[in-house]
Amino acid sequence: MTGLTVLDVFISLVFIYLLYSLFAMTVIEFITSSFGSRSKNLQTGIDRLLADDNQSSKWNHTFLNLFYSFSTNAFTQFFYKHPSIKYLGHKGINTKPSYISANRFSSTLVDILKKGYHEESTDNISASLGQILPFDLSELEARIDQLKADLKDLKSKPSSSSFEIEATQEELDFLKNDLQKRLQRFGESFHEDLNIGPDTKYQLSSLWNKSENDIEKFQSLINHWFEEQMDRISGWYKRKVTFLTFLVGFIIAALFNVDTIHLVKDLSQNETMRTLLVDSAQEFIANNPDGITENMTSEQRDYISSVKKEMDQYTSVLSNNKEDNFPAILGWLISAFAFSLGAPFWFDLLNKLMKVRPSIQIPANNPEKKGSEDVITKAIG
Repeated sequence: MTGLTVLDVFISLVFIYLLYSLFAMTVIEFITSSFGSRSKNLQTGIDRLLADDNQSSKWNHTFLNLFYSFSTNAFTQFFYKHPSIKYLGHKGINTKPSYISANRFSSTLVDILKKGYHEESTDNISASLGQILPFDLSELEARIDQLKADLKDLKSKPSSSSFEIEATQEELDFLKNDLQKRLQRFGESFHEDLNIGPDTKYQLSSLWNKSENDIEKFQSLINHWFEEQMDRISGWYKRKVTFLTFLVGFIIAALFNVDTIHLVKDLSQNETMRTLLVDSAQEFIANNPDGITENMTSEQRDYISSVKKEMDQYTSVLSNNKEDNFPAILGWLISAFAFSLGAPFWFDLLNKLMKVRPSIQIPANNPEKKGSEDVITKAIG
């Protein structure tokens, strides 16, 4: 084969990979949108911040997390139940938000930690992190009960002075008002239910100590901590989607019999098919000068249909030879791996190859290439 023939085979193969990568991308986008995969991946990332290893599931770090979030950590659940997070999502099956800003994460976390029966928010944060004891309401309630009994006893004794009764009543009213304020400010006991793991508590305590009990500085440190985690969360999502794309790509390759091994063989022997695919590739590049766009994912199915219809008129590039299943499966695996590289990768490569193609020349003085191959340059357009 001449250098141009080899290049045309490669261009044809890359173009086929591009079309089916776009098709796989459409399927993946439908799957991830339907299952709210981004929100589930984000929940896994936040759970990684708020849960110790023994409180989180290893399944969350597999591609299964794209379909379901295995989160049972109480601290994470409290975070997602907080109004500032809860109402970011929408009603329905996928209620969790797919994006949370660093400021919202830190302000929500601080708001959860500072809830308590202490009067000062800083004391409540310290209590949540186990640095001081939480305020014990039972002591306050016991003192109120004792004062009620004392007041009743004083009123029943004729010898009791009005000063004693008034002083006891004032103290009782003050403590009852104090109890009511603490209950209104706090609502329910988070300290007993948060169940912050020792490793997570150590990390948050380190940030709290570094802030020197300054809530604004503490929130800023949490911002930075969250932003660092977000970089890893994005990487997790890409790896999960890449693996899912490989699985979807294998199914597509099997359904459409996109066998790379047979494709290379057929393309190297069928000039008509090479010409058809190279021309189609040239047209595709010309129609999409800006690269991969959202419109491509819907339009590319028309390309697949039209190209395949043309190929069916000849000896079919997508070979239906099933004499040996092992080579076919191997070819499907190669195709699936190619699809998992993504349509942008194949588009960029195809664009570069089409620019190189016009510069490939066939030597005019080659004695073996006389007659029908007496062409100096074979180029599209």
